[in-house]
Amino acid sequence: MDGPTATHSHFPGDEIAKGAPLSPADGDKSRVERGQFAAVRIRKPRVSPRAAGFVAGGAIVVLIAYGAAVRLRSDSAVHIGGHPIPSRTAEAAAIRALPPPDLLRPLTPEEAAKENAERPFAARPDTPASRFVLKTDAEDRARAITCLAQAIYYEAAGEGTDGGRAVAQVVLNRLRHPGYPTTVCGVVYEGADRPTGCQFSFTCDGSMQRIPVPALWTRSREIAEQALEGRVFAPVGHATHYHADYVLPYWADSLDKSVQIGRHIFYRLRNSLGDARAFSQRYGGTEPAVREPGPTIVIPATAETAQLASALISDNLQDPAPAVEKASTVPSSPLLVDSMHGTLLADGESTPVTSKQAKSDTECPAGADRKQLKPLGATDMRASAASPSC
Repeated sequence: MDGPTATHSHFPGDEIAKGAPLSPADGDKSRVERGQFAAVRIRKPRVSPRAAGFVAGGAIVVLIAYGAAVRLRSDSAVHIGGHPIPSRTAEAAAIRALPPPDLLRPLTPEEAAKENAERPFAARPDTPASRFVLKTDAEDRARAITCLAQAIYYEAAGEGTDGGRAVAQVVLNRLRHPGYPTTVCGVVYEGADRPTGCQFSFTCDGSMQRIPVPALWTRSREIAEQALEGRVFAPVGHATHYHADYVLPYWADSLDKSVQIGRHIFYRLRNSLGDARAFSQRYGGTEPAVREPGPTIVIPATAETAQLASALISDNLQDPAPAVEKASTVPSSPLLVDSMHGTLLADGESTPVTSKQAKSDTECPAGADRKQLKPLGATDMRASAASPSC
């Protein structure tokens, strides 16, 4: 240091007091070398309002950057109880990555049934889904009931009451999952506006051109109303996919096989995507417009169809329905289906047709038609030419 005094600033506003002058004998030695220090007087720093503003502004910038980093991390996963749960964006992307629902392996029905039977069920515990109670206005409620009834009827009219309730539970499971639409009709008709990719095949394969059987349609509406009032079908758990056992979709290898009800095999999303805590999506509240069943017909509600629908449902509708029900122990009689056109022909509970004894030619009036039509079977409404009973 040069000069007779030593000064040094440690912080803004700090000063070291002037010390004693160096003697000529000291030469170039400093006080540090001689172990002597000048008296020091430190003053507290004075922060100007401008500097304080700079500090506060910097703190705000740091907080904003931290919040952005947290949000960026949440886009990839959320941790609950030490287990990561993918975000809604990640869940939707994972579901869209599944093969198209109508892309099937080139197998005959017999080959597909054999492969499905050989594939094991996943040893993964599940719980019944949480209750869903539809809370919306009358118009949206009517639309939701219609959409859910359509899914139940066209997907499982021949699968009995349990089969219909299982389909309804899958629709509501998807409604509660962030990877799917937030309304009942949105879930049912997802992908129906595309040539391929409709999630429920009846919405894009022409099935709705068939006029529903009134009693079975009324039963489907009953099941839909019960499901939207909070009734849970426990065996399905948190399954979001299913297919008939006579086909094998490519997406089946990407999910966990969980349960089979009737001819439908149900699947869960794997890992945390299919856990109960992932089903947290809230109802959207506004149902899109829906198509009425059949080409131009609306099935009227009559006392006869309502009575028959009640008889088709396994339990008594007059009794309070349990919040969570189990699968029925009474096997439902299958319905006859035309395999060529997928047409529902008759209810399995129809009264068997009794054959009549053919009369002799002498007992028949003259000029009687020698060819008559008769049913092929008890539940088969197709007819064939046969000898007249008279």
